[in-house]
Amino acid sequence: MTPARSGLAFLIIMLLIIGVSLIMAFAFMRGGSVQLSIFKDVMLSESMVLLPGLLIATFSGAEVGEIFRFKKIKPGTAVMVVLFIFCLEPLISAVNSISLLFSDNAAAEIAEQYINENSSFLYVLMVIGIIGPLAEELAFRGIIYAGLRKSGRIFGAIMLQAFLFGLMHLNLNQFCYAFLLGIAFGILNEMTLSLWPGIIGHIMINSGSVAGTFAIMRYMPEEINRDISKVEIMESFAFFGGLSVLFTTIAVFILFCIAHHEPGARFRLKRIFNFRDLKIINENGDTQVIKKPRVITVPVVIGIAIAIMEMALPLVPQP
Repeated sequence: MTPARSGLAFLIIMLLIIGVSLIMAFAFMRGGSVQLSIFKDVMLSESMVLLPGLLIATFSGAEVGEIFRFKKIKPGTAVMVVLFIFCLEPLISAVNSISLLFSDNAAAEIAEQYINENSSFLYVLMVIGIIGPLAEELAFRGIIYAGLRKSGRIFGAIMLQAFLFGLMHLNLNQFCYAFLLGIAFGILNEMTLSLWPGIIGHIMINSGSVAGTFAIMRYMPEEINRDISKVEIMESFAFFGGLSVLFTTIAVFILFCIAHHEPGARFRLKRIFNFRDLKIINENGDTQVIKKPRVITVPVVIGIAIAIMEMALPLVPQP
């Protein structure tokens, strides 16, 4: 994989997701309907996310171990990853709250839709809480990140894959906190050379969303369709924002603990923020900088532009 191929994979993902949505909307306007079960709906969505990169990686001859890094992590590292994600929850909630001033709570609406179909809690939890995170981690922290990091700019690759991960959701609400989570998962991936921390964290976030929505629908159904005022949103932001100061500080401390606990992670954490050009001495004895491919390529720029335009449409005032 290369940065260009990663960008191409993201571009195809965007075209597939938007294309399928347009086809379904057109069918609905023509009086038809496409009814899919929860499992089929999620499998279709996640296939559009995972398959483009998988096919590109296969035809480019990329090594499986280079893309899907399933290196074992220590049990203590797994425990610290859980604590790390738990401590990020107030920050995620604060960002989610402020985004609700401009967008609906998309994640809650999706979980509510699936739960409303009378599916069991465990079934919805498996589909949204496990299958979705697994496919998305393989696609973004696996395939796409593997190509972007070939630029040698680890920090830039982490930030870009996180940005693309947020855009993939195609709504402002999910973009805001998915971007933050993408950064966290990317750093954990680079530190541990493993997809497991991101998978663990992603499952925690999605499962928590499903469990929270299920609890509200069962025990406080009157809250589901109630409009939340701007005052309530700002109060929520202030509350979680205050908590996030303390808990995010603890999360950073836990990150350094992981770096000291996992072999080689301390060095790799420093390398994320210390990019240096690779230099060699040529035959004439002169120092020569080895050029690496750029992390930002034409395909990824096109994909980003398409995603942003799609996200901006609901925000444009209707005449």
